[in-house]
Amino acid sequence: MATQTWKLAQGTIDAVASGQHANPFEALGVHQVGKDWVVRCFIPHADIVTAQTLDGKDLGVLERRHATGFFEGKVALKQRQVIRYHCRNAGGDWHVHP
Repeated sequence: MATQTWKLAQGTIDAVASGQHANPFEALGVHQVGKDWVVRCFIPHADIVTAQTLDGKDLGVLERRHATGFFEGKVALKQRQVIRYHCRNAGGDWHVHP
């Protein structure tokens, strides 16, 4: 199965997750890939992360790509905007704001 072009290479994810990436914000945040919008974040201790608009509208559930808390996924955006993250684990849920 071919890797989807919007997904980051595992080496880049490993570098961000281990704190070894020279410019992590080159990988993290909101990115346009072709016609799609992709969101990437690093939120340790989260098991599930949903990208949301600032007023709480769900944009998409992100895929956990690294056990330490790197998440990535396509989202329902029409243009770049500030987003927040709704995070969950066995202990509860919380929001991460920009």
